[in-house]
Amino acid sequence: MPGTIIDENYSLMLLANQDLSLTDAVLLDQVQKGHRISAEAVVMLRKRKLIEGRLPHIYVAKDIAQATDQKVEYSKHKGLEFKKCKALLLEALEDHHTLSREEIDMLWWNLLPDTLSDKQKKAKVGNMLTKMREEGDIVNTTVGNSSIWSLLKTAN
Repeated sequence: MPGTIIDENYSLMLLANQDLSLTDAVLLDQVQKGHRISAEAVVMLRKRKLIEGRLPHIYVAKDIAQATDQKVEYSKHKGLEFKKCKALLLEALEDHHTLSREEIDMLWWNLLPDTLSDKQKKAKVGNMLTKMREEGDIVNTTVGNSSIWSLLKTAN
């Protein structure tokens, strides 16, 4: 690939630790640098389970991140799973009885994938709160412009 600059150490680490072609290594190098790759390349890498995420926010898969000492970066891209965020909120509500939407945003903000924009993070928090409310874990009380969340058992 003429004109492609690759991180030689990254590529050597990939080739030594995985059964990858040079093309795979170059494409993964581009992904880990945050550069865009073609739609065909995304499909190919995703089929081989070498990348994760949704376009345009793709990142190297867990096995690749582990082989290339990028565990922290992988975890930041992936964010915490819903069940862990849920457990944290439930614990916080046990401790404090109620939290405002702004406080919940602050509680979860840095736990969400860093590939999301602020607007996307805000929407994701809203979606997770809705899911927890629908599951019967929490209840929302809105007073004017203020949204207060509490555990369902303490809402009465």
